[in-house]
Amino acid sequence: MDRVIEKKGLSPKVYYSIGGVLLLALLTYAFVSSTSESSYRIQTDKLRIATVAYENFEESIPINGTVEPKHSVQIDASEGGVVEALLVEDGTFVQQGQPIVKLNNKALTLDFMNRETQIVEQINNLRSTRITLDQNKRQVQEQLIDQRYQLQEQQRQFNINQSLYNDSVISSEEFEASRTAVVYLNERVALLEERSKTDELYRASQLENIDASIDMMQRNLQAIKQNLEDLTVKAPISGQLNGFDMQLGETKQRGELIARVDDTTGFRVRAQVDQYYLNRITNEQAAIMTISGQAYDLTVSRILPTVVNNQFEVILQFADENPPTVRRGQNVSIKLLLSAATKALVLKKGAFYQESGGKYVFVVQEDGTAVKRDIVLGAQNTTHYQVIEGLESGEEVIISAYTNFSNIEKLILESSDYD
Repeated sequence: MDRVIEKKGLSPKVYYSIGGVLLLALLTYAFVSSTSESSYRIQTDKLRIATVAYENFEESIPINGTVEPKHSVQIDASEGGVVEALLVEDGTFVQQGQPIVKLNNKALTLDFMNRETQIVEQINNLRSTRITLDQNKRQVQEQLIDQRYQLQEQQRQFNINQSLYNDSVISSEEFEASRTAVVYLNERVALLEERSKTDELYRASQLENIDASIDMMQRNLQAIKQNLEDLTVKAPISGQLNGFDMQLGETKQRGELIARVDDTTGFRVRAQVDQYYLNRITNEQAAIMTISGQAYDLTVSRILPTVVNNQFEVILQFADENPPTVRRGQNVSIKLLLSAATKALVLKKGAFYQESGGKYVFVVQEDGTAVKRDIVLGAQNTTHYQVIEGLESGEEVIISAYTNFSNIEKLILESSDYD
């Protein structure tokens, strides 16, 4: 007799139950996944947390500067030549007028000798001309003196002859000859006096030209001599010699830089500032520089408004004495003050700004979490931001980097001993 064999398997009801369980698991996973994307667990020892506070705040910006002397003079070669002797070493403190290097220029020396000979010869010729003019003057003066003497004697004789002629002692011819001699000598003296005046005017003009020519030639000779003396280069001011790097036998061209002398009695700072602050920087603006833990006050003394690579330059001078350890070329950090100190809500600076741009922060909550919150920051200085909106005094804010959770809305803070 045949038996009916029953089919073994799960009933449809069981299948429905399994499907419901899988669907619930899938939904649960999706919920957990979405929740995990909006939260992030992190240990507190990896975070920097700062408290929002209401305190004194002054807006400032950090700038980098380079120390330089207030007065620095470059030394150029007035005349080219071969380095013959180095009289000092680089870095030496020199006095004004102190020789530092001696150059040799044979062509210049030979030219000086030739031109000196020519000028001296010309000066001697002019001096000879002056002597001739003086001699001519003396000759005219001697002639005038002689003619005046003769006129005086002839006038005396004429007076005598007039008396004798009146007494009929001498003839009329002799009397007329005496009178004619007086007239002749008068005309002769007048002519010599006129010549003396004319010669004196001419002589004065000639002497003036001669003196001017001799003076010009002497100055030319002195200038040529000075060119030779310039082969021995001297310090233009007292100070420290820098950039003095030459070798014996080296050739220096005319106008080539030889060295620089820095006046070390006064320094200033040249700094670069972002062009964003161009309209906010003025002369006499205050700044603070710290060296070796000591703060020094500075003021802006000059603004160079030309923008290069998105920056412009300012010159700052020390308000009081120079720091004793400051040196040329030293790089220094400066806090440039943009406003006076006022009470404000502030937040300490941190790496969070690189990720958030100052538009949001994570604020620590009492339940051990930190939630993202939009904020508005205002002015800043070297250590703090001014808070305009979004935070209150006493709130704690994570200020370390947000690199791993910039897209997270909530952080779950765990202690460092969390398992």
